[in-house]
Amino acid sequence: MLRISLLASALLCIAGTARGELPLWVIPQVSDSPAEQALLASVQGVLNRDQARVWIRSRGLYEILLEDLRREGRPLKNASNVWEVLVAERDSFRGFVTWSSADGSLNAATTLAGPRRLALVEATIRDRVTALGLKEVEDVRGKPVGLEQRVPDFCDRRMAVHQPTDKVIHLRDFAIARSAFTWFDEQNGFLASVVRQLDPGARIFGWGSDEFHFVGGVSRGGGLVIPSDWALNLSALQHLPVKIATRADLPEPEPVRDGERVVAFVISDGDNVQWLLNGMATSPGFWASPERGRFAVTWEMAPILTEIAPRALDYFYRTATPRDDFIAGPSGAGYYFPSDAPDRPLLARTGGTALRDAGLRLAAVIDNARDMSGADALVSQPGVEGVLFKNYSSYNSFGSDVRWTSGKPIVSFRFLLWEQRVRGNGLKQELLPEGVAASVAAMPSGPAAGTAAFALVNVHAWSFRDSGGPIGAVARTLPLLPQGTRVVTATEFFRLLPRPR
Repeated sequence: MLRISLLASALLCIAGTARGELPLWVIPQVSDSPAEQALLASVQGVLNRDQARVWIRSRGLYEILLEDLRREGRPLKNASNVWEVLVAERDSFRGFVTWSSADGSLNAATTLAGPRRLALVEATIRDRVTALGLKEVEDVRGKPVGLEQRVPDFCDRRMAVHQPTDKVIHLRDFAIARSAFTWFDEQNGFLASVVRQLDPGARIFGWGSDEFHFVGGVSRGGGLVIPSDWALNLSALQHLPVKIATRADLPEPEPVRDGERVVAFVISDGDNVQWLLNGMATSPGFWASPERGRFAVTWEMAPILTEIAPRALDYFYRTATPRDDFIAGPSGAGYYFPSDAPDRPLLARTGGTALRDAGLRLAAVIDNARDMSGADALVSQPGVEGVLFKNYSSYNSFGSDVRWTSGKPIVSFRFLLWEQRVRGNGLKQELLPEGVAASVAAMPSGPAAGTAAFALVNVHAWSFRDSGGPIGAVARTLPLLPQGTRVVTATEFFRLLPRPR
């Protein structure tokens, strides 16, 4: 279903080399020293402001994409450590900012490093960096919250980074390359007030200590969450263009037959950029499952990859089978609760544009509300053909409900395939493969049943880790389904869904 010419990609890279493209430094990830991790993040962020200059070697999709670059002929230059790169590239820095691991001042230093092209230098390595000829420009030791109350004028107002200081290397390169305000609000006390200082619809990269309160605070501030707190190499990936593979249209599905039920399995958490870039591509329970391609399954995907990691989106599109389908992860361009958003139409327009750029026509929405009307604005956007709705308190709390807006459907998830614990440390049986199959068997069937014969099943991405992952859970569910069950992709599901008369 998805193909792209490797020759075309190779020609793009060769053309870049011919234009004098600088080599890409490849550095092993520092594992022990927070001081060297922060230094590496800043070296990468400063050098990657305008083009991809530094890559941190890691596993998962990072390893695959680096091999693609090598095969295409991209000039690569291995470095043994960050010091080697800093010595070779020190003229790219205007100096350094001193921070201390003892007082939480790393985020304040990160906020300054990007706009001023500074290296992040922890106090214990200050003398070593000074000996290389770099001068201290700022010292933020003892100022862990001085920059956390107000977004400085020199920061990019279209985004910010919410990252705890104990995550020293992840995502910090991107914050520096984009001149992003970087902070962490553990108690969410001033989260919304910080987001309100940014542009409406600003993207907040990272994550919080509590999903509900973090996403709610960002939503009330008018922003979108981009889960990315464990991401690496975004500062480089944003500058590595590729012609993203196009998705072939599926043939129109056969109409629903007598005695037939229609079921679509959708794997959750596709908005999670850090997971898409890390283990999803190589995990045997996910994209690397030997079961993938044997049956229809739909994957949530992050549309923002078109901007920050187009090669990652291209990889999934071009390696998909005809039975792999994609929808946008919640809630369009990024994760927010529509009912909490002060300007829902603006975020919906942003979501519609993001879907079109990523070649997607359906989106998941997570809201915290009494009904599904929060998805009205998004489903009304041109090119958006439907919404798969989850309520935060319980993804399937609206059961088999279907809401029609602008002639397009908003469909609640009906069942969950999920390892959820109950008292006594057992699992909820109705959410396991046998329970889901029994629930499907209890549905009415055939055209006369209308939308009651249809069911969206949310497959929890983080369940079934010891038994084949989410793909393995779907594979175990299929033979248990009643005769006459048609398992389809989300695209087929929405095309088959009967329209109101």
